[in-house]
Amino acid sequence: MSSDSLPKAILYSWPTSVWSTVPRLCLREKGYGENEYVIKQVDISRGENFAPSYLKLNMNGTIPTLAVPMIETTGPGVDTRFRTLRDTITICDFLDQARSSHSSRTVSDRPAPTLAPATIEGKALSDIIIDLVHRPSVDPNFLQLAAASPEELKVKAHGPPGEMLNARKSNLEAYVAEAEQLAKDSVASGKTKDGKETTTYEQRMVAFLKEKEAANKLLWEVFNGQAGSEREQVFFEASKKAWNEGVPDTLSKLEDSIKGLYALGDQVSLADLHVIAWMARLISLAGGGPTPGGVDKLQAKAGGTIGPKVRAFWAAWVERSSFKQEYPGKLH
Repeated sequence: MSSDSLPKAILYSWPTSVWSTVPRLCLREKGYGENEYVIKQVDISRGENFAPSYLKLNMNGTIPTLAVPMIETTGPGVDTRFRTLRDTITICDFLDQARSSHSSRTVSDRPAPTLAPATIEGKALSDIIIDLVHRPSVDPNFLQLAAASPEELKVKAHGPPGEMLNARKSNLEAYVAEAEQLAKDSVASGKTKDGKETTTYEQRMVAFLKEKEAANKLLWEVFNGQAGSEREQVFFEASKKAWNEGVPDTLSKLEDSIKGLYALGDQVSLADLHVIAWMARLISLAGGGPTPGGVDKLQAKAGGTIGPKVRAFWAAWVERSSFKQEYPGKLH
């Protein structure tokens, strides 16, 4: 069997998804060839990550997801089976370990640097740095929606954030109906062999989707003038806190944590990938571009002072080939 006919890993992703950017950068930094994997797009702006068909892959309804062919099912005449990795950290750990400088089961012969830290101390610091940019207080998806005033909310309501909430509202309603029908049609019928009631997978899917529908509706009401002034004010205050407290605090902690030109020193590591994707989104939201000066826009938006190590980190990354391929002239 030729290498081109071998089953390939499938990365479920979306071009402007912050956390989907991380494994794409990882693939490039590790030297994987584009003919070694498949990228399938899941349009999160329309809520396609909540489609029942996708939830069968990732019940969390998040991207990225990496579906990896199981080696024992990749032979001729065998139906390939896949195992799924369902979060950014796990996916990048796998991609890093799956290719070494001595790998032989790959199409590409490019060198493969090790991105995982080599020491216990390095691993501990890497975990701290990754956790910093994944904190709910600086969630880049919330920061994209955040509005500190009625005027800013109006602009966003008539722009991409408002369009996204509208599309998700419509699609979530359809997905709930689809999941409810699946639950009715379920062979399991909600009973165990001894006749006791149990919850089927499809019923759990319905409950999950209804939770997501309700959460989206709360935001949709804020963006469409149906939340009331009290809830709007809560949203404005949360937005201000995220941008003016959460972001400066995180940037300050990154400044204290970064150990060299990159997060852990002189070489790119897994932690870098998370931080640079997070920073790129924030700088984009602040009106900056993929240039060293982009951080000035972020400083003006969030307040506080961005330190020299974070600035040097950003300046180094905007020159890397993987970064330029991911952000060709524009951040997301």
